[in-house]
Amino acid sequence: MMPDLISIFMSIYSIFVMETIESIELIISASIAIFSVLLLVVSISGYRKTRIRLTIYAIIIFGLFAIQQFLDLLDDVIPILDNTITDLVVHSSTLAILIIFFLAIIRDPTKS
Repeated sequence: MMPDLISIFMSIYSIFVMETIESIELIISASIAIFSVLLLVVSISGYRKTRIRLTIYAIIIFGLFAIQQFLDLLDDVIPILDNTITDLVVHSSTLAILIIFFLAIIRDPTKS
């Protein structure tokens, strides 16, 4: 009788903990997506004011990152989007972000 009661308690506890962790994960993912959109808007505003061409890289990176985060968030919320195509797009956007970031670093700032 006692092991059954302990296993029931542990099952209920693990379900509660998992739901709490998933909720925290969704809040963090949504916060990252919102923050990336905010950085995108700030980058666009900065480019309009300064016309520094290097800012275009930041605009592209933050835009891709915002798309990536929203897709990843929707993938967690909407079960039908949990497929290999969504995963491929998310991972491809990560690769594109890294490539553009690398190009921004190696680009000679004296050339237009």
